[in-house]
Amino acid sequence: MRIRDEDISAIRSGADIMDIIGRYLPLVKKGRSFTAVCPFHDDHSPSLSISQDKQIYKCFVCGAGGNVFTFVQNYENISFPEAVVKVAELTGYHLDVKLDEIEKKVDPHKEAGFKVMNEAIHYMMYTLNSSTGAIAKEYLVKRGMTEKILETFQIGYNDAGDSLYKFLNAKGYRDSDCIATNLSRISETGIHDVFTSRITFPIHDSDGNPIGFTARTLDPNVSSKYINTTETEFYIKGNTVYNIHRAKMDARKQGNVIVVEGVTDVIAFARIGITNVCATLGTACTTNQLKLLKQCGSTITFCYDGDQAGQTATYKAAKMAIELGFKVQIVSNKTGKDPDEIIHTYGVEHLQQMVKKPITWIEFIFDYLSMKYDMSNYSSKKEFAQEVMSEIKLLNDDFDRQNFTHQLSQMTGFSFQSMLQESSQTPNPKPVRTTKPAGRAVSSILDGRNAAENIVVSQMLFSIDAAEIFKEKLGFLVGQKQQKLAMMILDEYRKSDEILLADFMDSISNDELKSYLIDLSTTEELPQNYSKEILLGAIGRIKQWLLEEKVEDLKKQIKTITNEESRMSLLQEYSNSLIELRRYIDEESRKN
Repeated sequence: MRIRDEDISAIRSGADIMDIIGRYLPLVKKGRSFTAVCPFHDDHSPSLSISQDKQIYKCFVCGAGGNVFTFVQNYENISFPEAVVKVAELTGYHLDVKLDEIEKKVDPHKEAGFKVMNEAIHYMMYTLNSSTGAIAKEYLVKRGMTEKILETFQIGYNDAGDSLYKFLNAKGYRDSDCIATNLSRISETGIHDVFTSRITFPIHDSDGNPIGFTARTLDPNVSSKYINTTETEFYIKGNTVYNIHRAKMDARKQGNVIVVEGVTDVIAFARIGITNVCATLGTACTTNQLKLLKQCGSTITFCYDGDQAGQTATYKAAKMAIELGFKVQIVSNKTGKDPDEIIHTYGVEHLQQMVKKPITWIEFIFDYLSMKYDMSNYSSKKEFAQEVMSEIKLLNDDFDRQNFTHQLSQMTGFSFQSMLQESSQTPNPKPVRTTKPAGRAVSSILDGRNAAENIVVSQMLFSIDAAEIFKEKLGFLVGQKQQKLAMMILDEYRKSDEILLADFMDSISNDELKSYLIDLSTTEELPQNYSKEILLGAIGRIKQWLLEEKVEDLKKQIKTITNEESRMSLLQEYSNSLIELRRYIDEESRKN
């Protein structure tokens, strides 16, 4: 289904690029622009510049750039129409087109896997509500799960006797697809169900496609209470975030995503009406999972279990999240229990209050490391102080640095004033700003004969008057990309008296031209406003260069021509061109 051009324009106009990018990345104001850590390369210092005036962004290290649609498209690795729909959702624009109506190119093998897993989900949901699943259903109800919760999370039951495989086989699904998705496994005795006699919780990717399961036994004699889908081409645990397809919209609206360990923790939060929650399916949080969570926004709140393993996992995951540019908060959990257990032990209100009062990363560091180190031992206390101080130095706020340094001094008896002064006097080094991405050719924006043509195209973007002067006094450019973009600009002015850069960008399908447009718009050495004097000067230099090139070309031809008549004709043309060039140079010098 095609999205109308009027809708695309209206969505773009109603979307502030600072607001949209700010939902994915923490922004830092710098003059009239904003900066952020670039998500498109391994960036540790803000190199992504966002212009609110021009409604575009540009990374001065890797070269990534574009408008609001380009950012969402590249950040989430989706198609342009999908990016338009996403931005519409973020801005509240009513668009008749939905994501599931947009045609996507899907691997036929993957599509077959998604279909068989969806069929399995519905079969197991049916089984849970049948007499076969009565015991499992009773257990879930006792755990506080309502019909709405069971339906929302598509919880089911896979009974004994390989009933799921038999059902899928009878429906015509191939054995190879059942095995590839780990619904079934093959052994010496045939093909059997993997999740026999277990309650099943489906796992989906960020687009809502089923990719695996976690399943719980009700048999107390079975050693593995939970088992998961083994890693397949569909499911890789370290690349998967449970419930992200449901949680990301609410997380974006609330400006925060809560991250827990397991499936039942997510469901526990849903039971008390908190829906911006995802799970890393264990304590081993990975960089890839955190990058996925960037789809939910730039603020992350960890609510791992209150036991030692959960708190250690919080420490490791939060450090990684900070390195990736997240603002980190921690739910202080000193109960030793997971969210589901907190509800059953202390009640709903206790968990709600915990979530309402998250602590900062530094506050968590104080609590966590004071338990890790022996504060009665000098050497251990010294290590504690040094590790905490290293985190305090990274704080951007002077008040916070002073406050937490004072707190550390009171806890340890050590003085850190000199270290704090040294930190404030030696700010974090700023990245060297370059005008072109590393590894690309030296900028053609201001080099050689391209300089004047780039100025002409740049001036045309600012004013329709510049476009009219270009048509009257020059009409064409020699550089291929300059000429193409100039013609596109002239065509745009036939529709409107003004070019809105972010909208104009959407009309350009050629990536090289789009990149060139961004370069023109963000290169500070080029004039940033329309100037008739600058435009005419650039056109004059182009005309002079064209005349000089013509003279040189004629000179070369004369040397190679043997026919006397042709040679005399070329000599006459050469003489006329030389006179024209000298006259032009004299006129230009008189102007100056």
